[in-house]
Amino acid sequence: MPLRILGSAILFVAIWFCLWAFGQSGAVLIMAFFAIGSQIELCRLMKNFHATPARRQLLVWTAVIIFGSWYLRPMHAGIWLSVVAAVWILVCGVAKLRPEQLLNYLAPTLFAIFYVPFSMQFGILLLRSCESGTFMLGWTVLVSKLGDIGGLIVGGGIGRHPLAAEYSPKKTWEGFFGAIAAATAGGFSLCILASWFCDFPIPLWLSMPLGAIIAAVGAAADLLESALKRHAKIKDSGRIIPGIGGCLDLCDSLFLTLPTTYAVLEFFL
Repeated sequence: MPLRILGSAILFVAIWFCLWAFGQSGAVLIMAFFAIGSQIELCRLMKNFHATPARRQLLVWTAVIIFGSWYLRPMHAGIWLSVVAAVWILVCGVAKLRPEQLLNYLAPTLFAIFYVPFSMQFGILLLRSCESGTFMLGWTVLVSKLGDIGGLIVGGGIGRHPLAAEYSPKKTWEGFFGAIAAATAGGFSLCILASWFCDFPIPLWLSMPLGAIIAAVGAAADLLESALKRHAKIKDSGRIIPGIGGCLDLCDSLFLTLPTTYAVLEFFL
């Protein structure tokens, strides 16, 4: 736990400095760094269960989708770039590989495109959605991480009933509801705090149920990554962050919470 706290503190300072120095462009750089790092770790992980993703193409397309979603003028450029990437990967696979090799290449590569950069570009959409987009993105990330922390503390303290023992033996139903409680309270509190600094678009009445949804979706995303790591027979996806693991370990919940938050806000606002 002390190492995890230290790693979190170092990460927080590094992110704060990047945002202070570069503003919204700094947020894009941070997302690109973690998306590319997650993609590298995911490719390494998938090779452990004998999949053959197109690593170089994935790294290039990850950068293109993240930066393109910010710098290209159309609002949903990242979504269209993801579709183009999927078609390109399909065409390259059919052109170069024998039929018996195609599925082992195609399935993990397409999964990696939609699991990492397609999901992360919804963070860029939140960033571009309004003048206070940095606060919108920050609110989503912090609420997601508060859910993770709440689940860890409550599950570690009073957890008795396994949530999904085959995927992650330490996750419990008590931790799951602790995560929802923490994200709900945190979402409400952070919404009030953000309104002091900007014209924050998320209303108070929506912040609490949205926080609960983020925590529930984040738990599902965490179980998905746990299933991938268990199948690959590894504990952590990497060692880049002391006490936490790799980029994939840090971002796993965001791969589902970012698109979920964007979809909910598009529906209600």
